[in-house]
Formats: sequence, C-alpha cells, structure tokens
Amino acid sequence: MVSSLFWISLIGLLYSENMVDGLKNFQKQLPFLVFPLIFFTVEISRKTKLILLKYFSYGVIVSASFALLKAIYFKWNNFGDYFYYDKLGQLLDIHTTYFAMYVLIALLYFTSFISRKPFKKRLIYGLCIVFLLWFLYLLSVRVSIMALIVSGLILIYGNRKSITPKTIFLLIGGVLLIVLFYFTPNFQKRFNAKTPEGIAISDVDTRTVHWQSALEVIGKNNLFFGAGTGDGHEILYDQYLENGFETGYIYQYNAHNQFLETALYYGLFGLVFLITIIFIVIKKCYLCQNYLGAAIIITQIVFMITESTLESQSGIVLFAYFTAMMASRSFSDKIRIN
Repeated sequence: MVSSLFWISLIGLLYSENMVDGLKNFQKQLPFLVFPLIFFTVEISRKTKLILLKYFSYGVIVSASFALLKAIYFKWNNFGDYFYYDKLGQLLDIHTTYFAMYVLIALLYFTSFISRKPFKKRLIYGLCIVFLLWFLYLLSVRVSIMALIVSGLILIYGNRKSITPKTIFLLIGGVLLIVLFYFTPNFQKRFNAKTPEGIAISDVDTRTVHWQSALEVIGKNNLFFGAGTGDGHEILYDQYLENGFETGYIYQYNAHNQFLETALYYGLFGLVFLITIIFIVIKKCYLCQNYLGAAIIITQIVFMITESTLESQSGIVLFAYFTAMMASRSFSDKIRIN
C-alpha cells in the first residue's frame, strides 16, 4: 500500500497527453517504490531505524550550519544578506518550506529523547533544540509554527504520564515564544506578497485563489481518475488566468495543497490512496504507541494543507522514507538507544 502512489503514477501515464512532463513526474515517484522495498524486505530493527533518525537529525544541523557559514561569508564580503527566507534557501539549495520540515523532524527527535539522556547529552540535545528553533525562525515558514504546535501536542500526549510541572511551564513558555515569533517584522515582511503589477495581496487571498482554481479544474476534468501524470497542471494555469490570478499563471504555481494536487493528477482514485497511506501509518504508530512516528507524519500532513509537498523531490523522499519506516513492523520493537 505504501508504494501505491508509484503505481498510480504509472497508470496515470496511460491517459496522459504530455508524455514529457509525465515521464519526469513518474521518475520523481521512484522513492515510493524504493523505500518500501528496503524497509519491508530487509530486516531492520527499531534500534537501527532510530539510529538512522538520529543521523538524519544531526545531518540537518550540519546542513544548516554550512548554510549559516556561507551567509556569514557573504555578509562579511559585502555580497548581500543571506540570513533570511528565500536568500537562505539559495544557500541550502532547497526551498525553505521543505527544509523547515526537515528541521521540525530533527526537533521532534531531540525533544523526544532529551529526557532519557545523561546530563552531558541532555546539554548537547538542548543546544541542538535551541539552534534548530533559531534556524526555523530564520527560515520564516509560517506553516511550520502550526506544525510545531500540533506535533508538540502529540509528543506531550505520548509522554503525559512522565511530564512534570516544570516541563509543562517550559512548554507553555515555548508555545508563547513561537506565537510571538509570528508577529516579528521578519515573519510579517515575508508574507507581504505582491502581484506582478506591484499590488499588495494577502497570503490568505492567494491560497484561496489557488484552491478555488484547483477545485474548479478537478470538477471539469475526469473526477475519478484526474488528468494524468503529465497533465495535472495544464488546465490549472489557464484557470488561474480565467480567475484573474495572473501571478499564478505567469509563475506557474501549483495548487499549494497536496490533497488537491493529487486529485488534479489522479482524481478521487489517487486521493483515496494518499489518505489511506496516511491512515495506515498513523494507525500503526498509535497501536504501537510510537508517538514520535505519528508526530513526524502529522508534521508532513500539516505542510500538505498549504503546500504541494509531493511536487518536489525533497518532499517525496521525506514522505516516502518516513511512511515506509513507520509502517514496517520492526519499528515497534522496544529497544533503547544510548
């Protein structure tokens, strides 16, 4: 079931007219085949998977550190300010939205295990958490705030029996700090969008037009099977123009919602499979009391509401990797990692 999105994209090629884009999109779906094959055919213990998650988390810190070093170098040599949002994304060589997901997953890992470590490791994990929160602020991705709050609540629920009043106080303070971040000039400036003519337009308005146009196209197309692997965006751009959203037409924006995006390409048929994958993985995490795994998947779901995360290789690899990891059997084994 986890690999179903790969097979659906293959079927979608059969009724696509634009085979060039169809083949490109099909190739991007390969992680949905590769990762399930690895996790479901090779015996990988829970301990090994958690070690992979730990290395992933430290890898995020290393990548963020290199980007900051480059930003410092450019600033020092008067090449410009690369410390925020899109400029920082250029140094990361990945869109800030996707890297924000990476940062959040790393945050979830360090937060989940910090209380189980000896003092020295707790100090290291604490510094990692502070660094990642600061870097998340530099990325200035608004949906990351909501994802952090939702995933944090899941971890709190999973550890409710062991949470002390001091921890609750710190968590409340952290939530308030996150909310305050939203009102900082850096965050507010990030969302003052403009049309090509220089007319200001709110981020909510742009999302509304994205979703309205996508829904109209879905209604016009084959509702059950969509437009096909290569033609999902063909009519969407024209619909943007028809709805007066010239910015979306000129820059060829996607639907900015993964569920609508899947319905554009593969109709209700593909949408049902995507939702089923998510349901199976979350159910497995809940039954195994794997609240960290559930928080990781739900973090990605929150991003899917405002972003078409499976349109990019960065988002596809992340989702395919963790859904395959969480759905495979050995992740429920109770083994402690030092």
